[in-house]
Amino acid sequence: MAWLGVVLAVQGCSAEHAGSQHPITDVNSVSKSEAAAVSSLAPDLNWVPPEDTFDWIQLKSGEWLKGRLKAMQERQIEFESEKLKDLTFDWRDIRQLRSPHIVDVLFKDRTQVSGPVTITPDEVRVDGAEPRVFPRDQLQSLTPGGSKERNYWSGKGSLGLTVRAGNSEQVEYNAQAHLQRRTPNTRLSLDYIGNVSSVDGVESANNNRVNTEFDRWLSRRFYLIVPFFEYYRDPFQNLDARYTVGTGVGYDLIDRPSLNWNTTLGPAFQKAEFASAQPGEPTDKGVGALVFGSRFDWDITRRTDLILEYRGQYTSREVGETAHHSVATLSIELTKRFDLDVSFVWDRINQPKVGSDGVQPKPDDYRLVVGVGMHF
Repeated sequence: MAWLGVVLAVQGCSAEHAGSQHPITDVNSVSKSEAAAVSSLAPDLNWVPPEDTFDWIQLKSGEWLKGRLKAMQERQIEFESEKLKDLTFDWRDIRQLRSPHIVDVLFKDRTQVSGPVTITPDEVRVDGAEPRVFPRDQLQSLTPGGSKERNYWSGKGSLGLTVRAGNSEQVEYNAQAHLQRRTPNTRLSLDYIGNVSSVDGVESANNNRVNTEFDRWLSRRFYLIVPFFEYYRDPFQNLDARYTVGTGVGYDLIDRPSLNWNTTLGPAFQKAEFASAQPGEPTDKGVGALVFGSRFDWDITRRTDLILEYRGQYTSREVGETAHHSVATLSIELTKRFDLDVSFVWDRINQPKVGSDGVQPKPDDYRLVVGVGMHF
């Protein structure tokens, strides 16, 4: 029996932590001139970047990086360096920031201003016709302004393929993708997760889920969802297609640099199209629904993240009663370029619709997905 596993993943604007390590120098074993040379390598905290076309950030260690600001939201800053590529830092690790470009700046009281930005440990200065100064602890988000719409987008995609040969032939394909567009006041998310497998040429699983959500921030923690949409298909659950559209509200229960937990709630309309139905019963049905969601994101260490996601749809028995979708992911950074993602996926329909053959599908589906990701 032979096994062949291939997993490919692509991630854009991913979380990347960069640091520098310096060897310990025994000053007793070097000359005074050599010791002075080593000492001169220490960063000068009073050094100021030149007035050029680059964005600059200074870490708490005193080191300066030049490149391009991509975004600062949810207490993390995304920065692109020509040599180090895409980097992500906790905002608390940033001492200063300077940008000569137009930046959209949002504060906790919902004040929004635009212009070149200078941020020190204590204040945020936004230049323009009338320069304005704000306390740094009131800053909520930064996004590049102007016409460069691509600056607002980030994403991640993964593709897995497993092939088994021998006494039986099995092929399994699974994919996940996440795309997000952020501005100081809004957030647009697009998500996809799919799984297809076959044994000896006979299909044994085929499910696809697409979610999209548009959020508008009303305060630092509270936002309005207008609207959200979900498409789900799983013929093995007797679902040819299920559409859910609605609106709602969201709230960040915990908002810390290394820990975030939010919940969402709202009404929706759902339409289910069944692959088959018993005689005299309709093959499609539209009903009202209540949708509840939650996401827990914990940076356990700088290299290990735990993400727990759940979405429940509470509706009538005619379309399956209650549907649950949950994903638990442990992401481990292996090197600067590669990380390991282990995901457990649970889908449940409490009362699957009985098909024309009189058989009721099992309510639960489970999947364990292991992938190696490559950053670029």
